[in-house]
Amino acid sequence: MSKLDSLSRRQFIAGFGGIAAVAGLGLVGCGGSSASDAAADGAAAGSESVSGTVNCSGATSFQKLVESATAEFEKKYPDVTVAITGGGSGQGLSDVKDGKAQIGRSDVFAEEKLDADAAAKLEDHTVAVVGMGPIVNAKVDVDNLTTDQLKGIFTGAITDWSQVGGTAGKIQVVERKAGSGTRATFENAVLKGEKAPDSFAPVAEEDSSGTVVEKIQATEGAISYLAFSYFDETKFKALKVDGVEPTAENVCSGKFNIWAYEHMYTAKDADDATKAFIDFMMSDDVQGSLVEEEGFIPASDMKVQKDAKGNVTSK
Repeated sequence: MSKLDSLSRRQFIAGFGGIAAVAGLGLVGCGGSSASDAAADGAAAGSESVSGTVNCSGATSFQKLVESATAEFEKKYPDVTVAITGGGSGQGLSDVKDGKAQIGRSDVFAEEKLDADAAAKLEDHTVAVVGMGPIVNAKVDVDNLTTDQLKGIFTGAITDWSQVGGTAGKIQVVERKAGSGTRATFENAVLKGEKAPDSFAPVAEEDSSGTVVEKIQATEGAISYLAFSYFDETKFKALKVDGVEPTAENVCSGKFNIWAYEHMYTAKDADDATKAFIDFMMSDDVQGSLVEEEGFIPASDMKVQKDAKGNVTSK
């Protein structure tokens, strides 16, 4: 796991000057929201009597959000320890299915990674929405790509920046590893079922969002994709897609179509410590402020919705 992925909220804000304040990069929510007071009351009730360890693995795209929430949760529940690891959505879903973790974080629905019987045994808790978009090395002189151009780049059909209006130079594709929910979300929106040929080889396949940031910075001509919560104009450049800015407002309205729900899956008979942590994630303490502070979108702000098959409809 990279250093970036393991930062607490306090370290993150101190070290990077508050990424959520970067203008124009999709880090502001598109409407006020609040979660149920009952969830907040549930989180506060009986905190002294709840104890145990909650192992939470999976998607790195919203790992920082969970880490920030954990710091506050453990103040209310001093006898509960939340252990957070990465590994990608596939890993998180497998871990919770196999009983290796109490919570599996995922950018995709369980039905997309697990068989129907295994998915049916899990409880889905949607804690936020994440926008995702293409990013490039800061020296790349391209600001916008069409969906078809992105598809060409990530299937190896387009290999030079001059083919998409930039200065001539090799396009260096940095991919996420198989099992990544971020990768699945990007491919569902951009490739739409098309697969890259076996002959296509990206310059790197990274297992976390933090290492993607590092690779994009270090690799001239590089392109990849990240959750909005990782956007940082001092480190790389985020691109428009089909002329649409990658912002929370455009995700909420359905204009920008690369986004996913942030799921926290548990067993249906989760223990009290796990239930308390999930209740806290759904409380006003998190939904009313922390979600947007960390660069995510409260699900209640969305004007569109998406099902497990990727169908998007108006609410």
